[in-house]
Amino acid sequence: MWTRLCFFLLLALPLSCEKQEPPSQQKTVLSSDARYEEFHAEIQSFCGSCHLCPDPNVLTKEFWRLQIPREYAHYEQSQHKQLRVPPMPEVIQYFVSQAPEKHALPGQIVNPLPGPVSFRKQEIQNSVANQLPGVSDLNWRPGKEGAGELLITDLGSGEIGRILFTAGKPTFQSLAKLKHPAHIERADLNQDQHDDYLIADLGSFGPEDHDRGKVTLLKFDEKTQKYQPQHLQEGLGRVADTKAADFDGDGDLDIIVAEFGWQNTGQLLYLKNVSPSISDLQFDLQVLDDRHGASHMLITDFNQDGLLDFVTLFSQEHEIIVAFINQGAGHFKKETVYQAPDPAYGSSSISLVDLDQDGNLDLLYTNGDTMDSFELRPSHSLQWLENTGSFPFRHHRIAPLTGAYCATHGDFDGDGDIDLAACTMTWDYQEPRNTIVWYEQQKPGEFIPHPLDYSHGQHAVIEAGDFDADGDLDLAVGNFEPRETDQASPAEWFSIWWNEGPVKSE
Repeated sequence: MWTRLCFFLLLALPLSCEKQEPPSQQKTVLSSDARYEEFHAEIQSFCGSCHLCPDPNVLTKEFWRLQIPREYAHYEQSQHKQLRVPPMPEVIQYFVSQAPEKHALPGQIVNPLPGPVSFRKQEIQNSVANQLPGVSDLNWRPGKEGAGELLITDLGSGEIGRILFTAGKPTFQSLAKLKHPAHIERADLNQDQHDDYLIADLGSFGPEDHDRGKVTLLKFDEKTQKYQPQHLQEGLGRVADTKAADFDGDGDLDIIVAEFGWQNTGQLLYLKNVSPSISDLQFDLQVLDDRHGASHMLITDFNQDGLLDFVTLFSQEHEIIVAFINQGAGHFKKETVYQAPDPAYGSSSISLVDLDQDGNLDLLYTNGDTMDSFELRPSHSLQWLENTGSFPFRHHRIAPLTGAYCATHGDFDGDGDIDLAACTMTWDYQEPRNTIVWYEQQKPGEFIPHPLDYSHGQHAVIEAGDFDADGDLDLAVGNFEPRETDQASPAEWFSIWWNEGPVKSE
């Protein structure tokens, strides 16, 4: 998930238009039905020149009044001015007149029915007092004979480490500290038969256009028996994700980079491995897509032709999932997996899963990001994008989930089908909400929600794995800030939800 973990810019109006008189001098209003229809077409054409035109009801009246002037200010900084800009007072009236005063959100499950299995929570505290948790990634990697590791990155502290499980007891082991790590992957880039770790570093905690983003490799040093950072690519915008695989079939690992960026930075990169030796890693950079907002990437062979493909989630105003089908020699063909219905959709994560167990990998997809407006919306949900053998994938809305931010999957109840679990990050402190939910698949494509946590918790990541090697799947959930206001004591950093097996009847 990445997780976007920042205040992202909702581009309700594109920044590619012709300059006009200052908004303060405009006094035009929508005075008739005929003018309204004419202006409707003008708005559709104008906004649609860059991205999908937002439906007025996706945001509240208050937000439109605040956001549209911001977009005109952004427009003033644009270097591309080819289109006529509609008068701002008319634009505001157009959206505000059709927007709701307040969104009607789905109800929260306060007293849920018990599920077929029970989970026991274990809190893991941050050892540093006054350190706000900012867990940006949890990545489970099973090992031989049950000895796996749960990799973790913390965006705020810069901590990168792994949780090892001995006799079911989690123990944290620090690997390194960088600036603002967003994602971690295990990768043996130098082919020394020792696992190294590939890190995507945003370079800043908040949203900025800068060149401090990095792709860093944590290499194991035999002499010191420690991991040393080697920066493979510097001078980037905010890097949200990075993956390594042999895309060109030449025997070494190449790298793809999701440079999320912000307003004026961001793109999707391919780093071809041209290293002269395993001790001298070098890469040639190629831009695969110049859109900003790339947040998540997943590697698979969609068409089963022996060449590795990958799929990328672009958020920001694009709100699109794109498959990059490998054509060989570092060339990729783009296919749209899913296009969200509006540019304020709040895409927050994707993961690969064969949910219908038909042999084709589908996508699990969440939209619930609120960091562009801090508005909770009824469209937030957990979704299934079904792979039917062609693009785009078939869309299914599994369940509403306000603030849905990350999802994982597995057969939690041991009945042979795939269940789901999701976490939320809403930044809404007015009332507690369902922040962790697991979904029992009772019939194909039909799920029953079983909330595990009802609180003010903020969770950017959730991961499934058999951490204690007892044959059933547990859950790990990262915190992004403390639940309590008391910051003098260590806060809950992340939690393990141990699968206790079938609920015992009384």
